[in-house]
Amino acid sequence: MKAQFRRFIASYFEHLTARTIKRYNLKVVAVVGSVGKTSTKMAIATVLGQKYRVLVHQGNYNSEVGLPLSVFEQSVPQSLYNPFAWLGKMIQAWWRSRHYQYDVLVLELGTDRSGDLAIFWNYLTPDIGVVTAIAPEHMANFPDGLDQVAAEELSISAHCGTLIAAHDEIPDKYRRQYINGLAHHLYYGQDIERGYSFRSTVKTAGSELTIKQHGHVVLRDQPVALLGSTAAQSLVAAWAVGDALGLTVHQLTKGISDIKPVAGRLNPLPGTNNSLLIDDTYNSSPQAVAEALELLKSMDIAEGGRRIAVLGSMNELGATSQSYHESAGQLAAAVDFLVTIGTDANRWLGPAAVGAGLDPTRYKPADSPYAAGAFLKSMIHDGDIVLIKGSQNGVFAEECTKLLLADTADATQLVRQSSAWLRLKRQQFNAK
Repeated sequence: MKAQFRRFIASYFEHLTARTIKRYNLKVVAVVGSVGKTSTKMAIATVLGQKYRVLVHQGNYNSEVGLPLSVFEQSVPQSLYNPFAWLGKMIQAWWRSRHYQYDVLVLELGTDRSGDLAIFWNYLTPDIGVVTAIAPEHMANFPDGLDQVAAEELSISAHCGTLIAAHDEIPDKYRRQYINGLAHHLYYGQDIERGYSFRSTVKTAGSELTIKQHGHVVLRDQPVALLGSTAAQSLVAAWAVGDALGLTVHQLTKGISDIKPVAGRLNPLPGTNNSLLIDDTYNSSPQAVAEALELLKSMDIAEGGRRIAVLGSMNELGATSQSYHESAGQLAAAVDFLVTIGTDANRWLGPAAVGAGLDPTRYKPADSPYAAGAFLKSMIHDGDIVLIKGSQNGVFAEECTKLLLADTADATQLVRQSSAWLRLKRQQFNAK
């Protein structure tokens, strides 16, 4: 009965979403990929906002109800099987569908396992699909490995009008299998011979972005607020989508300049004792850790300053967890000081870093983000740059960041700060 009720509710909102898109001729941009979806989605929405009324939400969706609800700015009721609560949601969504205020939907579609994205293709045909990366993710739920991940994420290629894909972040075999034969597709990346490409110079306070479009410079040395090559990828994806939807160069440039870091995604924040925190605590995966460590390595550092990494466990890697954590540890051996949080990071990542040459006196395992933060607060000093990254359950590294902020008011820029999340974290770590 519960399954039937859920399917009935989902069908109603799916039908209403499809009808609303058709009635108002809405443009739909859907973002998928193993990493970088949220930053890319928010960058696209900021750029498109220079011309259109854009609906975008902070979260990603892999449930049959969550995404169509978000199209009408509704959330799932607390009581999932209360018919009166759902009736209220249905009435509100219907009313909003009759008075819709947007021109473009920018949607982030998440997947934890094969078949999650197929839910959306029942009622969504995106005008533009964006693929940010194909990389290891939720591998405990993808037993056939990266081939299964690629098949899931790149299923969008059969359901969108134009596909815009991150060339450098998608292995060649998957580009050939799923993308190259499409009538309407283009790539973005760092290869300047490609149709959409960029060059980014990373600085401590931000980056400068140059974009070549079909071999011609359309943006040169534009200051941007985001850090690193991954962020530059999201910016050039936003430029590509904006260009495809008819924005002028002036509108595109203004949109790029307006983009700000997303909470928990390489967000620079002032730290205690004149340090700089790079808060990357929303989630973690092997590729994301490698890119974050590469960013830390590339950043200019003041005399006497240190590059410090706080790395939490990467969840949902299944049988591959040990090898991925050890690989991350080998990369982390290059930092000046390493702190790990969580069972897998403490068991495999930290020891692998020491085994790869990190001085063991410059390594500290921690049982909780609170312990990690308390330790670092006593030892970081002027000029230090501290990268903080980890997955959710068992890690919650944002609580480490919170203890290291120069201004406690900046805690509003951290992820998972609602009363429900804070209560869960206190219970999980038995903290006061």
